[in-house]
This record gives sequence, C-alpha cells and structure tokens, in this order.
Amino acid sequence: MAIDDELFRAMFSAHPAAVCVVTAAGADGRPSGLTTSAVTSVSMEPPLLLVCVGTGSRTLAAIRHSGGFAVNFLAVHNERLSERFAGKSTEKFAGLDWRPSGRAAEAPLLPAYHLSAAAECLVHQEIPAGDHCVFLGRIEGAVVHGRAPMLYHERDYIHLPVPALSGTATAD
Repeated sequence: MAIDDELFRAMFSAHPAAVCVVTAAGADGRPSGLTTSAVTSVSMEPPLLLVCVGTGSRTLAAIRHSGGFAVNFLAVHNERLSERFAGKSTEKFAGLDWRPSGRAAEAPLLPAYHLSAAAECLVHQEIPAGDHCVFLGRIEGAVVHGRAPMLYHERDYIHLPVPALSGTATAD
C-alpha cells in the first residue's frame, strides 16, 4: 500500500531544497512560469537536469510547445517572487525586467539580481509520472551569480549561513 499524501509531504519537507522558477515561452508568445523545488542534476555528459511539472500547469503546455525552458534558481530574500510564481495569476511577469533566452527557445530569464544561478535548457526527454511530467533538460547555457540560494524546508523559506561566494561564472 502506498503512503498517504500527508506522510509524502512530511518526508520531502524535512529535506531542504532550492527554490526555482521554471519558465517557458507559450504558444501565444506570452511567458509562463511556476515555482518548484523539484529540480535536480542528472548527468554531466551530456549536461542534463530534470524538472517536474504538474499536468494541470500552463507552464507544461508552454514547455511542450517551445521545446525549451529556463530554471531560475532564486537567491535569498525572494519570497514574494517565489509566491508570485506559485500562484495562478496570468500576470506573473508584470513589472519584471526579464529577457528571453537565446539558447532555450526564448524561455524567460529573470533579472540576475533575483538569482543565485540560472540554466537554459532544451527538452531532451519528457516522461509522464503520475500527476506530473518529468522533463530532462539538456543544459545549453548557465550562469552562477555568486549569491546565496533560497531554500524551502518544513514548508517555509530558509537560508543557510554561507561564506562569501566566489562571484559570477558562466558557461556557453
């Protein structure tokens, strides 16, 4: 017998995870995005990561349409931005100075001052998985901004004391 929803949530909330905003360009040209902590590295050769997207999400349709997505890893103190993208609004990008990715099918990249890192991905594979779809994304470009990441733990936002980070790094 499978575990119940409450135990499932308790098990995963007991382990800190990075807070990310996954974005994609929709069929109508409008940006789409969602907040998730379901992002992880998969492979270095080729460079792959995975994201899990709910089957009811508008962002799912945008990723399928465009064939690409961006993973925007939020830096500390971006709780409001995380909550904005966790909601159902169709105006999540209003007032944000985002730019389209040149490597990930025009997926929106959020402003660097909100991020600890970002990855630009093309869909490598889509795997149906229960009430979600798992996307393996081939990382076509990445940047590390040298800011401490925002984490989610026990259903709350946290940050860890992090020594000064080394600065910005990019990969083409």
